[in-house]
Amino acid sequence: MDYRRIGREGPTVSALSLGSWNTYSRMTFEAGVALVRRAFDLGIDFLDVAYYRDKPHTEVLLGRILDVVGKPREEYAIAEKVWYFDYPRQPLAEQLDESLVRLGTDYVDVIITEHPRPGMDVAAITEELAGLVTSGRARSWGALNWSAADLRTAYDHAAAQGIPTPQLVQLKYSVARRSVVDSAEYRKLFADTGISLHASDTMEGGILAGKLDSERKIGIDTGGIRERIKELVPRLTEIAASFDASPSQLALAFCLAQPATASVLFGSTRIAQIEDNVRAVELAGTRGAEIVAALAGLGVAGHENDAPYPHTERTLGEFVTV
Repeated sequence: MDYRRIGREGPTVSALSLGSWNTYSRMTFEAGVALVRRAFDLGIDFLDVAYYRDKPHTEVLLGRILDVVGKPREEYAIAEKVWYFDYPRQPLAEQLDESLVRLGTDYVDVIITEHPRPGMDVAAITEELAGLVTSGRARSWGALNWSAADLRTAYDHAAAQGIPTPQLVQLKYSVARRSVVDSAEYRKLFADTGISLHASDTMEGGILAGKLDSERKIGIDTGGIRERIKELVPRLTEIAASFDASPSQLALAFCLAQPATASVLFGSTRIAQIEDNVRAVELAGTRGAEIVAALAGLGVAGHENDAPYPHTERTLGEFVTV
């Protein structure tokens, strides 16, 4: 396993991370214990989780899985998310406190917030997120699907105020969806600030691993390019074979070869998948430049950041869009 530092001041984590909103909730508790235990054995020490509107028990599941696995808390890292569904009525600190209870831990290593909605004060949000770090609830903070401009504003404001700056941004990034991460704005932001990429949706919900007709819910198809992405799979499989690799290994290795990447997130639910994916780290380390060159023509035009999510309120355990 390769280990990389998040930003210039964040924790050092494994180059592969396990999570996503459809991971821990799609298996039995016993299978989850076995999966996390095997991930730890393979050197994966970075777990991604959140309170999800459609799967509100996910944090509790992971927390209890970690209790059974028994690995000391200081030997692994957790990325948690906070949202704006009840904001500002419910401050981000209060939301994180609830998540910490569900997880059964005193802190998270990275707290990530969704992208600001139109009209939100980015400087004020920045101060609130920095406060989660200075309070000890989180060791660092990051962003989910923020624009490069908003993240630049946040970084500059935090630096000027002498408060914790953002260290990570989680963005969709894959052999097909690369236009946001590879944009001139984001390349300059990474270079200027040292903010790291946490690459998500790297398999397009399993499509780039060859699962073209998956029935499970997967990420938003921003830009409406998913059908064109499916058309890439035969070529990706062919190129993977030339590297003596599986399509999933090649897809992960491509993301790992991105200079800004701290960790690549995947949502495997089977031990065999994790064992297969781990070889991507070696591939990226030994043949990363070759892989990037071989996949140069596979990017699909039309991908942009997800739009800000609809505002929702919790009412008696249900969510109502307003």
